[in-house]
Amino acid sequence: MYRIELEKLKMDIYNKLHELREREVKVDVKKDKSFVTEFDLYISDRVKEIFLKRHPDFHFYSEEDPESFEFPAIVLDPIDGTREYVKGYGECAVSLAILHSDRVDDPNNFGWIYNPFSGFEISNNLHVPVEQRETVPPTISVMVSRSEWENNLIHHELGRDIVVTPMGSIAYKLGLLAGGACDVVVSKRDKNVWDIAAGVLICHSRGILSFSDGEPITRLNKKTFKKTFIWGKPREIDRVKNLI
Repeated sequence: MYRIELEKLKMDIYNKLHELREREVKVDVKKDKSFVTEFDLYISDRVKEIFLKRHPDFHFYSEEDPESFEFPAIVLDPIDGTREYVKGYGECAVSLAILHSDRVDDPNNFGWIYNPFSGFEISNNLHVPVEQRETVPPTISVMVSRSEWENNLIHHELGRDIVVTPMGSIAYKLGLLAGGACDVVVSKRDKNVWDIAAGVLICHSRGILSFSDGEPITRLNKKTFKKTFIWGKPREIDRVKNLI
């Protein structure tokens, strides 16, 4: 699904990164004091051009080009974790969701997360069945926001059997969770739909639950989702939820 489009996009991103390594990247500060770089804008423009050719009737909703949030929609955060990118960390990712409807369980919906610095990518387009783990491991690995960790929004000591790892980009963390690099992801800040849409779809395809403000995320029908967030399998969530 979308193999040709994604390969084209990855090649364009690679070429742009190669160009940017030869000079200083242009960085601006938006009204909300967040960063936007020319790399963000480039990816947003390329995704819009490439995927609207495939779906000309879809609405386009990107952090850097929020035209309209209506369905069907292409929902994009061109670089989730721009702060980390500006600081020189590789903890960021392209977060792309192609939504035929707002339902998380819609089999036509597609989510893709791609870290252009590490080459990590993952989607909900599974070709093999996912086997359910029969036992809960003795140690639970939890990934949290690096900025939330540094600002003490997350308890630094959750117990001997819980290992906490600060990491940038919520999209990147959700991709790593879906790929098996951790057991639970927690965040204590509100999220825009472009931050989490792809990650929620990918996690759902692997039996990983998504919760916002204590309620399961079953529809991606809001521009903003409220804290606190927790992602994981039911038994792992039960081990962590009362400690955060």
